[in-house]
Amino acid sequence: MILTNARIVTFDSGNRVIDSGSVEIRPDGTIGFVKRGRVPGIDAGGRLLMPALINCHTHLYSTLARGIPLSGHPPANFREILKKVWWRLDRALNPDDVYYSALVGLIDSAKCGVGTVIDHHSSPSACSGSLDQIERAFHQVGLRGATCYETSDRDGALPALIENARFISNRRPGTLVGAAFGLHASFTLSDPTLRACAELNQSLGAAFHVHVAEDRCDRSAVTRLDRFGILDERTLAAHCIHLSQSEHRILAQRGVNVIHNPQSNCHNAVGTAVVPRGTLVGLGTDGYSPRMWDELKMSLHLQKLGAHDPRTAYAEALLNNRDIVKKIWQWQLGRIETGVLADLVLADYFPPTPIHAGNLFGHLLFGISNAPVDSLIVNGQFVVRDRQCVNVDERRIAAKAAARAKALWERL
Repeated sequence: MILTNARIVTFDSGNRVIDSGSVEIRPDGTIGFVKRGRVPGIDAGGRLLMPALINCHTHLYSTLARGIPLSGHPPANFREILKKVWWRLDRALNPDDVYYSALVGLIDSAKCGVGTVIDHHSSPSACSGSLDQIERAFHQVGLRGATCYETSDRDGALPALIENARFISNRRPGTLVGAAFGLHASFTLSDPTLRACAELNQSLGAAFHVHVAEDRCDRSAVTRLDRFGILDERTLAAHCIHLSQSEHRILAQRGVNVIHNPQSNCHNAVGTAVVPRGTLVGLGTDGYSPRMWDELKMSLHLQKLGAHDPRTAYAEALLNNRDIVKKIWQWQLGRIETGVLADLVLADYFPPTPIHAGNLFGHLLFGISNAPVDSLIVNGQFVVRDRQCVNVDERRIAAKAAARAKALWERL
């Protein structure tokens, strides 16, 4: 397959912009030639072609909580949010809820140009096999990604250990859906459980995916997790807000991948993360939204406000996601170059001003981020085309999800 007559934003080492070019997509799902000019192929109509976006931390199970009614007073702090919303919701999920929640979340992601989704799951009453339901949804929609099960002591850690180990052990090289070893957070994990997770993962060799210092109740998390050998260059540490200077140094020394989730942090009023020096920082949505562009904008604005300096730049965080998934799952993504996986977005962006490597991030923030997604290609296959998902019936799935949500809410 060849896409032609496209304005190509390569995000290669020179951030080249090819005003009218063509890209070959090989049968193995990788990119072949990238060249200027038109050749016979699928006419992109002058649309902008760029790498698909990557979401490095989200919770697909949260989809069925959209608009959920809450009785009594609203949660007043982070612990109340967990107890009154998320820990009630995840305990009520059954296998079909897990599947349809993932389906809708992945459809939403695809239509926002997100080709890779890194999920963190919990469903204590339907733990066994839950990650298979999520994997099934990934394959149904056609997205790339990874998932894990959230280990904590609040409902007993053993089922979570078994589910993580089972799913990790079943992974094969080249699969579309990878795995990680999920941990909730330091404050819900006892010393024996953390020790058991670390010892089990020595044989599995998976990356840990864990919430770190999201709220003040999880202070000193980095120091404690490091003591048990949880932190290394393949660890995904989500949030990382309430850290000491020494903990920032630990993250940098261990090469930990820090994932900021600015919109969720603002919504929960837990604080604003500071970008640690010497640490690879990426972006996620924490289940708040499928729109990675909004996370980039919020993150940039919060860093500017925190520094009281409009010159503060942080646009590279979104691009760091490609380096993070390469470190953990060896996926070569996020560039339009020969040999890289063909995860691509065609957007209805026809720039009204010149666009080139020197002003690309201005176009990203103020133009491309607002442009409708016409098509999404993952692993060389269309997932969205002409603004519609090609592998699933969106309306039918939405109707089934709504019925499941109604029954779920009645069980809470």
